[in-house]
Amino acid sequence: MTGEGDDDDWTRVAGVIADIARIGALVSVPVAWLMLGIGEGLLFAVLFVGLLVPRLTKVPRPFDAAFGLTMLAATWSSALGWYRMIPWLDILIHGVTNGAIAAMVYLVLARLGVVRDLHDPDRSLAHSNVTVAVLTTSFGLALGAIWEFLEWSVENFTDIRVHVGYDDSIGDMAIGGSGSLVAGLLLVLWARAGRTVKRGEDRT
Repeated sequence: MTGEGDDDDWTRVAGVIADIARIGALVSVPVAWLMLGIGEGLLFAVLFVGLLVPRLTKVPRPFDAAFGLTMLAATWSSALGWYRMIPWLDILIHGVTNGAIAAMVYLVLARLGVVRDLHDPDRSLAHSNVTVAVLTTSFGLALGAIWEFLEWSVENFTDIRVHVGYDDSIGDMAIGGSGSLVAGLLLVLWARAGRTVKRGEDRT
C-alpha cells in the first residue's frame, strides 16, 4: 500500500494550496465585512473555521486543497451575487460544492473511525469501492436535502427571500447528488491507486 509521503512534491504543493485557501478565507472576513456587510463577514468566518477541519483531521492534502478552493470560490460567488448574474454558474458550483463537501465528510469520518478507511482489510477491494461510492453519494444527497430544508425554512419563517420552489429544490438535489457521485468515484480512484485516508507520514 502506498503512502502519500511517496509523492512528497505534489502533495506538499497541494498542502500549500490548501493553506492559501484558508488564509484567503481569513482575509475575506474583514474584506467582505467592509465591502458587503457584517453578514457576509460572518459567513467567511464560518468558512474559515470549516476549512480548519480537514487540516486538523489531516485528510489527504489534494482533497484538502480541492475542498478549500471550491468552498472559497462558492462563498464569494454567493456573497457577490454571481449566481443570479450567471445562471449556469449556480448549476456548476452547486454540483462541485456538494461533491466536495460529500467527499470531505467521508474522509473526515474515516479519519475519526466512524466509517471504514478506503481500504478495508476485512472486505474485498470491489466491495470497499462500492461502499465508498454509495456512502459518499448518500452523504451528498442527505446534506443537499438538509440545505433545501433550511432554504425552505428561511423562505417561510423569515423576511428573507431565497425564491425556493419544488422544481428548484429537486433540480438542486439532483445536481448535488450527481456531484457527490462523481466525488465518490474520485475517492474510489484514489483507493485503487493504493491510497488511504491518511497523509502518509503526516509531514506538513
